[in-house]
Amino acid sequence: MYNAVREAVIHLIRSQEIRPDSSAGPVYFDLHDVDSEGLARELAAALYGDLQPLARAVPHAS
Repeated sequence: MYNAVREAVIHLIRSQEIRPDSSAGPVYFDLHDVDSEGLARELAAALYGDLQPLARAVPHAS
């Protein structure tokens, strides 16, 4: 689960959808300038084990 979120964060940084100073640390995720509340919720859902919203939000990350 952590790796999927980390890959999504990397993808969002590279695609310039979030700021480059965002990070996926070992125990937290720090995202800056997420475009929408919907995207933020889908990323957060993955932290609770639901990877389907993450796959929809960032389909090219995995």
